[in-house]
Order: sequence, then C-alpha cells, then structure tokens
Amino acid sequence: MANATATAGMVSPHVPGMRAGGRDMARSGMVRCWCRARRGKVVCAAPPSSVNGDVLMGNDVSPRRLPRVVGMGSKLIGCGSAVPKFEISNDDMAEIVETSDEWISVRTGIHKRRVLTGEESVKGLAIEAGKKALEMAHVEPDEVDLVILCTSTPDDLFGTGAQVHTALGCKNAWAFDATAACSGFLVGLITATRFIKGGGYKNVLVIGADSLSRYVDWTDRGTCILFGDGAGAVLVQATAAEEDGFLGFDVHSDGQGYRHLNAKTSVGGTEEVIPSTNGSINLPPKKPAFSFIQMNGKEVFRFAVSSVPRSIVASLEEAGLTNSDIDWLLLHQANWRIIDAVATRLQIPSEKIISNLANYGNTSAASIPLALDEAVRGGKVKGGDIIAASGFGAGLTWGSAIMRWQ
Repeated sequence: MANATATAGMVSPHVPGMRAGGRDMARSGMVRCWCRARRGKVVCAAPPSSVNGDVLMGNDVSPRRLPRVVGMGSKLIGCGSAVPKFEISNDDMAEIVETSDEWISVRTGIHKRRVLTGEESVKGLAIEAGKKALEMAHVEPDEVDLVILCTSTPDDLFGTGAQVHTALGCKNAWAFDATAACSGFLVGLITATRFIKGGGYKNVLVIGADSLSRYVDWTDRGTCILFGDGAGAVLVQATAAEEDGFLGFDVHSDGQGYRHLNAKTSVGGTEEVIPSTNGSINLPPKKPAFSFIQMNGKEVFRFAVSSVPRSIVASLEEAGLTNSDIDWLLLHQANWRIIDAVATRLQIPSEKIISNLANYGNTSAASIPLALDEAVRGGKVKGGDIIAASGFGAGLTWGSAIMRWQ
C-alpha cells in the first residue's frame, strides 16, 4: 500500500504494512498514531504515552475515547431550541416606529418576534437548545466530541462556544465559534459532517444562536421589524457510510455583496480607554463598537431568490435526487416573500414548506434549527423524510444541504 501521512493522531487510509485486524504504528515527524484496518476502514487513535517503554497513566493520558473510525456517514438524531421570554408584536412595533401590523405582515410575513432582556444571553439560549438536542438524541454530554456554536453575536468578542460546551458538561469535547451570519448554521452542519467523515468524530453538537436585536436601529422601520433572537441545535452522529443521511451540499460566498448587508466595526462613544499616552503612539482613545445593521432589502431579495434555488438544485444533483424527492423545504427564515419565491422557482408546493417566521422573525443562524425543532416535535417531520435546507445572508454567503431526518 502507499505511504501514510499521520496528522494530529490520524492517518490516511493508505498505510504501509497494514493488515486486516493487524496493528501498526505510522509516523510523521513527532506525530504518531495506532492504526488497524477494519472492514475497509482505518481505525486511528493516539498511542498511550510512554517513557522508556513504560506506559504513563493518569493526567498524562488523553481522555479521548478510542478508537476513531474515518469514512463514516452522518445522521441527524436530535434537535432542540430556545427563545427569549419577551415578545414584541407588530402592534408593539407600531408604538416604536411609524408602521402597522398590516404593513409589516404583508411585506415580511412576520407577526411577532422575541428579544433578549435582563440577564438572558446568547450563551443561555445556546445551552438550553443544546440540552434539549442531547436529550432527544439520548446522548450523554460526555459522549460529545465537538460543539460548534454558529453565531455572529457572541456574548464575548473572542467567542462563546467554549463556555457553552463547559456548561453543558461536554468534558470530552472541544468547541469553537463559527461565523457566517444567516448561513452560519448550515456552515456548522456541513463542518460537523466533515469532522465525522474525515476526523473520526462520533457525536457533534451544532448550535445556531443569535441576538441581532442588539444591533438593530430601533428607529429604522426597514430593519427593526425583521429581527428576533433565538437558538436551535442538532446532534449529528456518525453512522455507516451506506446509511449516510447527509446526501449533498453546496456552499458559496461573494464579498462584493458585502455592501448590501453589513454591521461594520467603528470607534464610538466618549469614554476614554487610555487616559494618557505618556508621549507614546496616539492609540485610539474611544471604545470599539459595531454600527447598526445596514441592509439594502431589494438587493438582498434579488440575491436570495436567484442564488438559493440554484444552490438547492446543485445539492440535489450531488445527492442524485430531484425536486419531487423533497419532503420538506426548510429555508433561512428571513422574509416570506423570499421563501415563497424560492419555493415557486423549485416548484415545491406550500404544504411542503417549513416556516415559523411569523412567530419569531429573522433569528439569523438560529432560524433553520429553530424551525426544524418545532417541525419535528410537532410531528410534521418524520423519520426518513428528505429535507432541502438553505441558508443565505451577510458576507454575502449562501449554501444548501440535502439531508434525511433519522
């Protein structure tokens, strides 16, 4: 067999001297791993630490469960969601800006939304959604290998994922934040399946959580009526390749579209951060901040109704399916006009559309898993159903995935 490459405790399937049921060590520089072939797959694991042939125990040994199996498929086995307590109706919005329930609902399909108040946080919503997903999946927190928090609005500039995974008790996992705005959850979901297929991970918890209400101009009726806060999560688990429930995907980005939807960093406020420079370089004296969300609604609409159908068709082609095979269309919940236009172009009837936009508005990275969780718990989505999902938003970023609910 060809040469092996060992990286971070993993090797490629081509390992010299590999025998079925046998055990060899592959080396690449200072990285080593134990490998064995099993049913056409390579099982990889970090070897026990040793000094002069003596195995080290206790804190010197990684707690990771072994072995890892690469080349596996993925299946969605659990979901959960959480929303803030405080609800703002369209009538409430009419008391804030010059608008009405009819004006908002006709143009967007939104009737109400939830926003964070008091001590509520993105972290808290993410934890609640994650717990529910683990409970549905019957997976213990210490069985999780990776937590991906998809958010553009973390509670901390440096990310919130690690705090979420620690609070959930996922002591054998690691975590990171993924930022791709309203496409964030889809990006996180695809990333999870790649860690399972290429990294041998078994259980990956993907959480979408956002609070765009923090960044809207509540005097601008063109944007403040659209957004709400929330969180949704799914548990993605490894399965045999022939049972893979993640059937196809397609992703894109275009930085030229940034001008149509953004929330730029700025330096604002009057409080001095550095009262005296002592004659040194004149550092920025103001607190850093972000501007309100800026959006060109017409351009975003044109982008979405054009790009999303093409992406879904590409994912269907990879999956070897057609429009008629779709049981449910699950789009980012941005605007009902966008959802309806995409469904019309794909010739998907309205009864196959999953949407909770009317109750929550645009919850960014939370919108897809939040709507999925309600559809599953409400008995709408059943085992074996084919779901065509698509996220799109700032960046610009967009993509789609075809998956089977288990």
